[in-house]
Amino acid sequence: MKYKNLIYVLVVLFVTLIGLWAVPALVKTATYSKSQYPFGYYSEVTKKFLFKELDTKRKDRLHDDEGKVFSDKEYDQSLPLFNYRQLMLNGEMPDSIDSIKLDPALLRVKQMNFRYLPKFKNTPDVGLYIMYESLPVKGKLESPGDLFRLKDKIEFIDAESNTVNKEKSDKFQDALVKAGYTFPAQWTSGDLNIRKPYDEGYFSLDAKGQLFHIKMVNGRPFVRNTNLDPQIEPAFFSMTEPADKRYYGFIFDKKGFSYILEENSGQYHPLRLDIDPVNLDRDEVTIMGNFLYWTVYVQNAASRHYYALGTDSLQKVRDFTIPGAINNWDKTAGKLFPFYLDFQKPTGEYIFPQLYFTSFLALIPNVLLAILFAFIYPKRPVKIKVFTCVFALLFGIVGALALLIQWKIED
Repeated sequence: MKYKNLIYVLVVLFVTLIGLWAVPALVKTATYSKSQYPFGYYSEVTKKFLFKELDTKRKDRLHDDEGKVFSDKEYDQSLPLFNYRQLMLNGEMPDSIDSIKLDPALLRVKQMNFRYLPKFKNTPDVGLYIMYESLPVKGKLESPGDLFRLKDKIEFIDAESNTVNKEKSDKFQDALVKAGYTFPAQWTSGDLNIRKPYDEGYFSLDAKGQLFHIKMVNGRPFVRNTNLDPQIEPAFFSMTEPADKRYYGFIFDKKGFSYILEENSGQYHPLRLDIDPVNLDRDEVTIMGNFLYWTVYVQNAASRHYYALGTDSLQKVRDFTIPGAINNWDKTAGKLFPFYLDFQKPTGEYIFPQLYFTSFLALIPNVLLAILFAFIYPKRPVKIKVFTCVFALLFGIVGALALLIQWKIED
């Protein structure tokens, strides 16, 4: 056949391409083991981190960062601001902590939870947002019936007719221009959830890297430049709208520093969290807080770092690190596959082919396979033998499977 060699090569390459994804995916399914870290919370009583292990059979299931073991009752009583509902039901809630009288209303309003995952930043934004009325007449948020987009300009689109509301769009466009907003927008961030106690609109980064606050008050546009310090270059903003209205949300800058954005008399103030820089493409951040302390986790493949910060100052009072276990998949991949193909990016939610390199040690099996293929089918032409040896050397197990499948078809 005229094109026999070409067909031979194409079949081998096609099977190899599929194998670069399928074979490692099967091995990963069988070997992947994610590190399991204990639940940790800073105790306002003992002034240490208290941990609850996931393995309920462990004798030290409840312990602190110095190894002291707690009973269930001791654990609950050492975290009164976390377990206050249960302690109140049991009649075991203390009246005060550190000479501060405990008020149930204060406990509720100061409880906060926040989480950041790399996919929040790396997953593409739809680009359509809901502008709620920040001062609703009925006291609760209602859907306005339109959506807006903000890129080269701002436009409000009626959801039913799919037409642009020119009057409303022009009002907000004029307000943005008057406030000094430079188009196009880099990104816009807000909380679209209608089930929240109040709405503070959106924060949007303009073309010059200026962060603007945009919302609707009494049907009119509100636009204000936050005038952040030029040394703070926002990379990501997460609107949280906490119950106590202390701050708007969290800013992560390009250097990895983390801030809350507060406001007083029309002036915006970023307050930095006293934690190490965060890698937004790798690290997960979890924050649980009360009126005395915030407990912060920063977790990646290597470890989970626990921080305790004073609620008012956000300065560190204690920290602790638990190293992660070596993943069985990482060990296996480093021995079997010099590189492999994966369609699932771990930091995003969209399918896209990614080529991952593991270790040069994985080339050792490839060399052995190449030598083996030099002795298989000795009567084959020299060119074919050289090709198969080189192919096995480059692609290892996956390449060997592709060659064997091709030879089976050929025979």
